[in-house]
Amino acid sequence: MFETRSGPRPQVLVGLVAAGAVLITLLLALLRGIAYRATVSWSQGLPSWLQSFVEGLSDYGVYVLAALFLVAALVARRRGLTHLARGVAAGVGVVAAYLASELFKSVVTEQRPCRHFSVDTIAACPAPTDWAWPSNHTTVAVAIAVAVLAMSVRLGLAALPLAGLIGLSRVVLGVHYFHDVASGVILGTAMVIIFARWGTPWVARWLQYARRVPVLDRLIAGTPEARRG
Repeated sequence: MFETRSGPRPQVLVGLVAAGAVLITLLLALLRGIAYRATVSWSQGLPSWLQSFVEGLSDYGVYVLAALFLVAALVARRRGLTHLARGVAAGVGVVAAYLASELFKSVVTEQRPCRHFSVDTIAACPAPTDWAWPSNHTTVAVAIAVAVLAMSVRLGLAALPLAGLIGLSRVVLGVHYFHDVASGVILGTAMVIIFARWGTPWVARWLQYARRVPVLDRLIAGTPEARRG
C-alpha cells in the first residue's frame, strides 16, 4: 500500500508568504537610502514622455483599478449573492486599508525621502507633514486589486500588475522609499483578505435581509438566476 502525502496546508503557505514579505520589507528598510538614490538617479535619465507616463500612472492608475472593481462587482452580482457579498466585504476592506494607512502615517511620521536627500525628482516633493510610511497610493491600489481578484480571477490578474506598477511609480517619481511601497502591499493585501474572509457571511446575511425590499432586490440580484440563488 502506498502512502499518500498531502501538500502543505494553505495556512502554512500564507504564513510563509507573509513572513517572506515582512523580511523583504525589513531588508528594503535597511537599504532604503541606497535603493532610493539609485532609483531616482536612474529615473532622471528616462525620456520626458516616459516620465510623464509614470506620473500619469501614479495619479490616475487608481481610477482604472476602481473601474475594474465596478466591472468585477457586476460579474459577482450575476454569479449570485455570496459572490456579491464577498465583493462588498472586500470593498469595505479597501476602505479599512486606507484608514489604517492614514493612521500609521500619523503615528510614525516618517519624512519623505525627497526631503531627506538632496536629489532631483520627477514629481514635486509633497508637503513636510505629508508623511511617507506606508505609501497610501500603493495601499489603496493593491487593496482594490486584491478585492477585484476576490470577485473575478480574470480581472484580478489584470488588476494586480497595474497595482504593482503604481507602487513602483511612487519610488521612480522620488516621493517614496521601497519599503514604503512594500509595506503598502502588505497592508492592502492583509486588510482585504481579512475583511473578505470574515466579513462575507455577515454581508451575505445583510444582503439577504435587504432583498425583502423590492427595489433593493432588483439592485442586489438583477438576474433571474441570481434571484433563484
